[in-house]
Amino acid sequence: FFSIKEERIIICIAHAHIHKKHKSKQTTTTTMVHQLFHRSALLAFLLINSTNGFVQTPTFQRHAAPSTSLKSTTEESEITLNPLVSSVKMSKTVEIFSLVKQMEADGISVTSLCVGEPDFPPPQAVLDASVAAIQSCDTRYTAVAGTAALRNAIAKDLKDRKGLEYNPITEIVVGNGAKQCVYQGVLATCGPGDDVIVPAPYWPSYPEMVALAGANSVVLPTKVEDGYLLTPKALRDTLEKHPNAKLLILCNPSNPTGGVHD
Repeated sequence: FFSIKEERIIICIAHAHIHKKHKSKQTTTTTMVHQLFHRSALLAFLLINSTNGFVQTPTFQRHAAPSTSLKSTTEESEITLNPLVSSVKMSKTVEIFSLVKQMEADGISVTSLCVGEPDFPPPQAVLDASVAAIQSCDTRYTAVAGTAALRNAIAKDLKDRKGLEYNPITEIVVGNGAKQCVYQGVLATCGPGDDVIVPAPYWPSYPEMVALAGANSVVLPTKVEDGYLLTPKALRDTLEKHPNAKLLILCNPSNPTGGVHD
């Protein structure tokens, strides 16, 4: 059974064939739990208090007679995170943007330069298409990789504008934004012991994505006299110093410099 109340979630998992043997209306929930436990059924009983972070685990005596009351002991436990998550630093962009929004909410006039966001609305065609999709109830789950129509349109655009040909079925995946796509690419490619080359200046999220994959970031500085672009020598030297390099994050045009590799 699965029950949700105001302050706690109760989850009980037991073998179905055992559960079927206890359909009697007179059998209380507590009695059933004890009987299932004594029959060596697979049992998981969790009481999670959502307001104070406590985890409450019932106390059972294996040979004790079933009773109509369920006693439990409560111990406060410290919630710990995965070390990978704990090692990730908060994005300075997000931190500053949150501060800006709070200041605006407090009535302070702020000129924000912290996020790369256009100061003009989306094209009218995009707005019209979005409204039409909602009104026609085109709001259901799609294929995980994106709708076939969208992937075909992306493939056509890449061919028309850049002369690049990609199979829309096997080589194009639609994501919820650049951050998700880049992170999934890093996660699928790299792991512990791998190095990832990150040209600088770089988008602050890149090293944190690499850290979440368990890999190491190798920052490759660029120079203003080179237009903040990678040079063949600098890249070759970095690869020779880091033979475990498995991935190069190349943002073109560059964010934040705007530099373009031809």
